[in-house]
Amino acid sequence: MMRAIVCLCVAVLAATSAVQADEATRHVQEELRKRNLYFGDIDGESTPELIGALKKYQKRKGFAVTGAVDGDTAASLHVQSTVAFTENSPPNEVDLPIVPEPPAEAPTTSQDISPDRVNKFVEAYLRDAETNDIYLQAWFYAFPVNYFQYGRREQPFVIQDIRYHVNDWPERKYKLIAPAILMASGHERETLVEFSIDYERRNKKRTTSGKAKYFWTVRSEGDDLRIISIREQLLPNK
Repeated sequence: MMRAIVCLCVAVLAATSAVQADEATRHVQEELRKRNLYFGDIDGESTPELIGALKKYQKRKGFAVTGAVDGDTAASLHVQSTVAFTENSPPNEVDLPIVPEPPAEAPTTSQDISPDRVNKFVEAYLRDAETNDIYLQAWFYAFPVNYFQYGRREQPFVIQDIRYHVNDWPERKYKLIAPAILMASGHERETLVEFSIDYERRNKKRTTSGKAKYFWTVRSEGDDLRIISIREQLLPNK
């Protein structure tokens, strides 16, 4: 009788853990979808698509790129209790680490949009712009965005424009010439950013290269920055 009771308790605990794991995974899926990184079902299942989205998020944030929801990743996603995903473990194998609570007080504006944070954001933008991942590139914008000469545009327009650019120039290289310059915008949680780059673009028929200067307005949205305005100026070659 005692053995039966113990087995029943173990079964109940296992079922409870599975439910908690599913909820934690679903929470991670929701947070990554908000950031335009995960486009699969919100079903609480650990899948290769979810692990890939986690790796993109970790790479962008400067965390260890493991595809697992470690302490840094969980705290950044505001996930209280989460599943440790690994590429080699079956979807139903779960681990529920204790994640520390996020800071009680949000950082001030000067702390929140620091030069170091902005330059990491700019470098991540340039690095991801060299890929053919259209949705990854679109992640950097808050919509509607003041988009180059086109004015205020929503996400579908920007995604289509990025797709055209990727198709026209399959090979692209961008290099930041100097650290970005920050200036006050006059609006809370926003700052003006200027930086210049060297670029090279190739397709089967030709190669083009040069220098360009960018003018951004970025806004802090929780743990992330977003571009709310972007403008480009081509610079003469010297």
